[in-house]
Amino acid sequence: MSITDNVHFTHLTDAPKDAEQSTADQPAADQPTPEVASAADGVELVTLPALHVSIEHNVRTAADLDPAFLASVKRHGVLLPTIGYRDTTGRIVVRDGQMRVLAAIEAGCDVPVFVTARDDSMAKRIAEQLVANERRTALTDGDRLAAYRQLEIEGLSVTAIAKETGTKRDTVKQTLTVAKSDAATAAVTSGQASFTQALLVAEFDGDAEAVTELTECIAEGYDDDELTHTAARLRQDRERNEARAAVLANLVAEGKWVPGEDDDYESLDRLTDADDDVTGYDERTPLDAEQHTECAGAAWTVTQWGIPEPVQVCTAPDAHHPRYLGYRATSPVADVPEAEKSDEDRAAEAGERKNARRVLVANNKAWDAADEVRREWVAGLLQRKTAPKDAARFLALALTRHSTTRYASGPVTARGLLGIDSNRWEVEALATWVEEHPTKGLHLSLAVVIAGFENTANREWWRTPDTHSIGYLDQLARWGYPLSRVEQLAAGAQPTDGTDPDDTDLVDAEATEGEDTATE
Repeated sequence: MSITDNVHFTHLTDAPKDAEQSTADQPAADQPTPEVASAADGVELVTLPALHVSIEHNVRTAADLDPAFLASVKRHGVLLPTIGYRDTTGRIVVRDGQMRVLAAIEAGCDVPVFVTARDDSMAKRIAEQLVANERRTALTDGDRLAAYRQLEIEGLSVTAIAKETGTKRDTVKQTLTVAKSDAATAAVTSGQASFTQALLVAEFDGDAEAVTELTECIAEGYDDDELTHTAARLRQDRERNEARAAVLANLVAEGKWVPGEDDDYESLDRLTDADDDVTGYDERTPLDAEQHTECAGAAWTVTQWGIPEPVQVCTAPDAHHPRYLGYRATSPVADVPEAEKSDEDRAAEAGERKNARRVLVANNKAWDAADEVRREWVAGLLQRKTAPKDAARFLALALTRHSTTRYASGPVTARGLLGIDSNRWEVEALATWVEEHPTKGLHLSLAVVIAGFENTANREWWRTPDTHSIGYLDQLARWGYPLSRVEQLAAGAQPTDGTDPDDTDLVDAEATEGEDTATE
């Protein structure tokens, strides 16, 4: 039975003409007498059970009660009086407050009514109801943040606030998280950020660089998908930096020299003590870490990727020779002694090395973050009821042009992408699943192929895009996946944000051609 079954809807022009019917519409003799409070001339404040009032026909046709609103009425009652009048039978009719009356009926509580003299025309009723419903200004996100924060300051817990306001506990918790961050609150109250975006800013409260980067991205118009990529990278940066800081602290405690950000250094595997006239690759061996400890440029840093480990580098690369001679080994003038480098040339080369390392580190970090976001997205794609458009064509190309990716092993599995919980071997688990879901054969085939692509994907994709990276990422983009800037590089395109590559942390792969990745 609907909660409106026991509610009488009326209008002055619909008033019953039959006297017996009029009497039937009035409250029974044993019903409680409405409690009337003194008010301004011509206005009565009446409080009576919700079932004892009528609801006038309303321009609001949907009477679905919001669960949070209903919970609030059950806990606090109707806080704001409704507005109504007495019809020709003396029954109280509510014109403004339909939802409050319905919630009060469901909650079994009284409803307050300001009883006034009303115009009995239908046009007047419709006009008043339109104005009453459309001219209400909701609380802003900033107002809500301040109110929730004040409730917490007053001693209410998250659970208590949720109970008092009829709000989900997780929503309260998120709101308080934003409210406790000055940067996030400022972004919301200024209208610069949505609540979802502000929640990301609040997550990094206390990390000034991360907060600045996020707020700048929001100001530049990044959408939620782009911010998701940025936040994923910042999370990984935070975890990586904490782990690296612990290793660096141990190096310093051991009295080892750790170069600063402005110091020039080179990895040992790019340096050799072999003279330039030695051209054989096997003879141009890299510097030995144990022997290099005697070098004045011996220093230590920490690997950027995987488990942080100390690694030796050289801050005096000019005391050795480049291990890779490049074009000079086969040049017609290779025997011509190289001109002595000036201080300016050395400084320029040092600057190029530092810039190349910066670019390499930034793009590799962005790629690792994109891995996480992209794999979550494709898993969601495979959970849809129908396979994406052009799925059959993509599978055909994957099994022909990209066939080498099919058997690539790694952390991504078809079973994981499909969310299959099974202890069986992969192939048996997949076979059993498709037997139980006979209409999902295309989904399973896609999962197998996508897992192969994901296990093939690596940081080299953004440096040297190939047919695999371009084919796979272009297809994901056609299916609606928002490629991050580093993924656009891997897809063989420049980032589409209109920025100058020299002014960003993401540049074309050619800028880092030949750079070493072992320590960066």
